Amino acid sequence: MPSPMMRLDTDRTGRLRLHEQLDIISLPPRTRRNITMRAGRSVIKATKKNLRQQKTIYGRSMEERRGGRKRHKLLRRMGRGLTPFMRGSDRVDVTWRNSQTAKIADRHQNGIPEQWTPSKARKVYGVPDSKKPATRDQARSLNAAGYRLRVRKKKGKGCSLKRVPIKWIMANLSRGQAGMILRLMRDNGQKGQQRWQVKPAARPFLGPEPGTEQAFLNDIIRMTMSDIRNR
Repeated sequence: MPSPMMRLDTDRTGRLRLHEQLDIISLPPRTRRNITMRAGRSVIKATKKNLRQQKTIYGRSMEERRGGRKRHKLLRRMGRGLTPFMRGSDRVDVTWRNSQTAKIADRHQNGIPEQWTPSKARKVYGVPDSKKPATRDQARSLNAAGYRLRVRKKKGKGCSLKRVPIKWIMANLSRGQAGMILRLMRDNGQKGQQRWQVKPAARPFLGPEPGTEQAFLNDIIRMTMSDIRNR
């Protein structure tokens, strides 16, 4: 799977004026590398700002997880390990040092689905303790599936079915009980899926807004050239 990457080439100066292009060409390789690295660091700064503000590169709020808690931050640690890698004197690739982190970022950047199996889930999350209280997600799933509690009528004979709060399920059912009830309600007790797909919402956060990369790069080049002239 390819890693998400922001690539900037300062030798392709695009809309820069001719004298600015000539200025860059005349610079020594070390100075051109400094300009390129500055561009890479600016991409990282913009990316971390997007993550702090929970915004995409389009300036819109990131889509919440399904069933997730409101105001629960997304991709909280994704800014760690984001690094500029020089490729020669005129190109920088901005990506993650850790390849696994890069793959996770790629899935969220582009909304790429991931294949799961029971063995993979156990490896990632461990084997759940069936005796512990039911989780909030299990309680929500039970309510969504139509779980009802049979209660005796206050007047007359017989019982009625009553929807119960999430807190009641968490306080009165174990994880094992909640899981068994869900299987019975969803699959009539049959063996669950052995392979499934989880597709996150696309939350592009790496780099500037698409279509503005050249202007973004040109601004950095001009600022750097101005600093050099004013020394």
